[in-house]
This record gives sequence, C-alpha cells and structure tokens, in this order.
Amino acid sequence: MNNLDYSFRANISLVLILFIALFSSSYIFFRYPFEFYFHYLLIVPISLILLFKNGIPKFLFILFSYLAIIGLINVLLVNNSLFNFVKVFGGLLVISYFFYFLLFHYDFKISLFFYWYCKLCLILCFIGLFQFFSFIFNFKFGYDFSFLLNKWRVIEGGLIGIRVNSILAEPSQLGIVLSPAVYVSVSNLVSKENYILNKFQSLIVIFIVILTASTIAYAGLLFSILLSTKTFRIRYLLIGILLSFGLFFISYKYVNEFKLRVDAAKALWIDNNFEIKYTNNSSFVLYNNLNVAIKNLSKYPLFGTGLGSHEYAFKKYTLTKSLLNYNFEFNVKDGNSLFIRLCTETGLFGLFFIFYIIYYGFIYQRNNIDDSDYRFEIISHSLLIIILLSLLRQGNYMLNGLPLIFLLYYYNGRTYKTLNE
Repeated sequence: MNNLDYSFRANISLVLILFIALFSSSYIFFRYPFEFYFHYLLIVPISLILLFKNGIPKFLFILFSYLAIIGLINVLLVNNSLFNFVKVFGGLLVISYFFYFLLFHYDFKISLFFYWYCKLCLILCFIGLFQFFSFIFNFKFGYDFSFLLNKWRVIEGGLIGIRVNSILAEPSQLGIVLSPAVYVSVSNLVSKENYILNKFQSLIVIFIVILTASTIAYAGLLFSILLSTKTFRIRYLLIGILLSFGLFFISYKYVNEFKLRVDAAKALWIDNNFEIKYTNNSSFVLYNNLNVAIKNLSKYPLFGTGLGSHEYAFKKYTLTKSLLNYNFEFNVKDGNSLFIRLCTETGLFGLFFIFYIIYYGFIYQRNNIDDSDYRFEIISHSLLIIILLSLLRQGNYMLNGLPLIFLLYYYNGRTYKTLNE
C-alpha cells in the first residue's frame, strides 16, 4: 500500500478518465428521449468492450437480476413505463459496470482513486476561484461558462452576487462533489496534517464551498467538522457542536439563500404553512417528493415500484395538484433526494441494502496498522459524507460518478476488515 506511485505521469490515464466520467455532466448532446451526457462517449463503448471480454461479475449479475425482475413486474402492473425502466436500469448497469472494472484494472487501489478524486476536486475549486474573481472584476467569460457548457447557467445570489458552481450545473452539485475534499481539508486544519492537500489548498476548498451558498454544501461542512473533531471524545464533541452551530448562525445571518431555505423548511415541516413564498422553492420540492415516496411506500413497502418509477408515483400523489393546485413541478424524475427515490423505487429492501453498505464501510476508529499512505478512516468518513449528502439532496443514481463512490466506500471497508482479520 505504501509503495503506490501517486504521480500524475504514472496515472495520467486514470486522471483523465476520472475527470471526464465524474465532472463533465454540464454538457449533453441531446435531451430527448433521454439526456446523453458527454461522458457517455467514454463509458458506453468501454463498457461494451469489457462486457464481451469479461462478462458480468457475479454480484452485479445478482443485484441487477433482482432489479430487472422487480422493474418488469411493475411495468406489467402499470406502475411504470417500459421505457422509463429500461432507461434507468440500463444506464445504472453500464455505469456501475464501468466503474467496477476501472477499479478492477487498478487492483482496487482505493487510496489511489481517493487521492486523485481530491486532487480533481481541487481543480474544480481553482476554476471556482477563477469564476469568483472574474465576477468581481466583471469578466463575463471568466464566470459565465454557458458558451461552452449547454447544461450550465449562472446562479445569481450568494455572498457576492453569484453562487459559485465551477463547471458543474448547480452550486448544490458542486457542494456534494467537493464534500470528500472538504472533510480532508477540515481534518488537515484540525490535526495540523497535510494529507493530500496542504493548508493553503484546504482553505481554498472550504472558501469555495462557502461561496456556493448551498444549504447541502454547508451541511457537508458541518458533518466534516463533527467527524474530523472525533466526536467519540466528549471534549471534541463539544468543540464540533459549537463550531457547527456557529457556522449555522453565521450562514443564517449573512447568506440570504440559506436563510430562505431554513425559513421555508420550518414553515413547511413544523408549521404546515403552504403559502406560495414557502412552496415555490427547493424546500417544498423535497417536502412534496417525500410525501410522494411515503404514499407510494405505503402501497408497495417491500420492493417499491421499480427503477425509474418515481415519475409515475409523482403524478399520482403530488401535492401541487391535490392540496395546493399550483401549476409547477420540479424534480419529477429523481425525487430531489436519493433516499426519497430509493423509497419509491426500491422500497424497504433497497433502503436496507444501502444502509447495510453504509454500516459495512464505516470505520469508527483505526487499529494499530501501518497505514500512513492509506488512511482508512479518512477515506471512510469522507465518502460517508458524500453518500449522506446524496441521500439528502441528490436523486440521480448516476450523476457525478455516484456508483464509484459507493464502490470505493465498500471496498475501503472491505480492505480494512481484511487487514484486521
């Protein structure tokens, strides 16, 4: 483990593949009948070649056979359309297959993948920094990338007049993607180490996350503070809680988007206030989609209604037609949250599977192993945060390499347990 070559020259192919596969989602060739992303040009042909060469690994075959059976049964029950199911099922299978064999090709060197993931996050942050200064000095082509990326736009607001999103479509996407690097950065500053990123780079990562003005990005920062201060010790728990509450109140006072979302969440979840000012935002989108998932789950609790079926469930149970009579619909297909979408499409069985992976891959405290180059704890905690943020906010199974995140998390835990047997 300690003899890995992390240099760019030795890993140029991996770095380029990761950058294209993970961070090129802001360019699509067409939207209908489905969105064809730029990175599909890389993933699809390579996956087909690997399929003919290696076949399907046993665990993927079992998992996707189960998903196929449940999905097709629900198509027959008219809980979904065949096209919706095949689109999501096929896309998830191809991308999961691609990332598995990418890991296989590199002998499951999780630390190598994690190292370059964080380094690529730093590149996103430097682009975000350039975006920040370009806006300050009114250099439009430096902060508005819509002339290059057709699924990208300037998001107004935030601390400076725009919410930094680098080359990703939304600030929330950037916040989720950066969360492993955020944990590493916070951990470095707390422990006075320089793991992957130095102190200056760590500060840049945190600075960019603040400039996203994204509630989910701030949640990732809060999680990072709590985990990196080792909450299993009382004094560190208190420090982590105090820092987290301090960051929350500062954000609430000075970041208008954050304040609006907190106020809307309180109005919806606590006061049941459905005034238009509270329902025409992302807080209501989450509330509405959760309502859809709960109603669908009550009818199909064990296995859900199959991949791609949230759109059908949404049309049945959305509050915008029954309770509010508002003519707007958001996040119809992805549910605005991986947890919500899993509830609808995979039921309790799917939730159990995901939470088992989370339990299996979580490393509470390292034992006395010589792992100076392979920080099992840091990798586990970093990837746990991005998984949790995706469960809360990101409903797309495939966006920004989410299957790779789960694979890295699982195999990091598996390697750790193997070394401790």
